Amino acid sequence: SDDCLIIEQHLYCDDSGTFKTTLNPWEHGVVVEELRNDAVCWLRNLDRKKWSLEIPYEVSGVTTPMFPDLVIVRADAQGYVFDILEPHDPSRKDNYPKAVGLAKFAEKHWDIYGKIQLIRQKRGPDGRDHFYRLDMSKTAIRNKVRGITSNEELDRIFESDAIRED
Repeated sequence: SDDCLIIEQHLYCDDSGTFKTTLNPWEHGVVVEELRNDAVCWLRNLDRKKWSLEIPYEVSGVTTPMFPDLVIVRADAQGYVFDILEPHDPSRKDNYPKAVGLAKFAEKHWDIYGKIQLIRQKRGPDGRDHFYRLDMSKTAIRNKVRGITSNEELDRIFESDAIRED
């Protein structure tokens, strides 16, 4: 099953070769999609652990930590590539500040990571749900997102620029 596949390919496994964590349906779906697209393994980036990947973002001028949900590891000709993926519910108020934070992070670190994506699930033209991704590692996307000041602006960028990888 997909659950078994995911559990076995988590970066940290116990002696039995498994890893237990809680994933919401979006996180689970994104991991399954990534593994179908040749991810080697994945990490559930837990909040506020000593080892967690933390990305700053601002809310009303106050810097706040974001802990992107997933780190995906892929292999390429040069070795391993690390992707940062944040499946995020568009109804949350922190949506556009987190998008701006990811864009600013990508501006500084685009050369270290592969994809740096904010991801939403929505119904596609085929009537089925798909994951739509804004990849901040791409200069054009990052430039559009960096200056936004509302969730509505982010919604428009998702409509015009988000891609599917399924």
